[in-house]
Amino acid sequence: MRHLLRYLLIAMLGIASVGCATHALHATKNTSTEKINSFLITPDKATLVVAGEQHHFIFPLNEPLKSVLQWPGRTKLKPTFGKFTVNAGQGVSGSYTLQVDVGTLTVDEHQFLTQRGFNQQGNMMAYSAAIQGTRYLAGNVRVPQTAFFRQPYELTIIAPDGVADTAAKIALTPLTLAADGVTAVLGGIVLAPFFGLLMMSGGL
Repeated sequence: MRHLLRYLLIAMLGIASVGCATHALHATKNTSTEKINSFLITPDKATLVVAGEQHHFIFPLNEPLKSVLQWPGRTKLKPTFGKFTVNAGQGVSGSYTLQVDVGTLTVDEHQFLTQRGFNQQGNMMAYSAAIQGTRYLAGNVRVPQTAFFRQPYELTIIAPDGVADTAAKIALTPLTLAADGVTAVLGGIVLAPFFGLLMMSGGL
């Protein structure tokens, strides 16, 4: 009986090891990174376009992020991105966090961020939220890098089983390039490079 229990325990551990290895294999297979070339925004600040080398990601912007991205002090904010998940319909969802050193803020700026959901923890204020959008194939539309990033940006994309094999079904980007080959257009609307939060330039 003792030997039987030992064999059962060994068998269970073997099955668990295979399960963990299989999970790790799927996780690695279905995870990719997208190098980002440009962040573009519509004039009304209602839509953000993240242009990668292989895909374009279009995110509708809502409050409070919409007003934060128009805030003159946005160059003080440091963004970080969580992992993004893409579904069979190419819907993308993920999360981001904006942080700022309290010591760099004026009283009015501190109040502005507090009113928009930023919470203070020690010397930092932070705001985290989810964001949803749609992924498209970049195709032949290569949006030029419009400014030097403060740091290289990549999005980590996770595709559940079955989604990674549907690349051929992804719609082509709705972005086009104007005659100059540099200016990006979305639905007839000229997009502007988004300066400040994500770029070295502090231009408004």
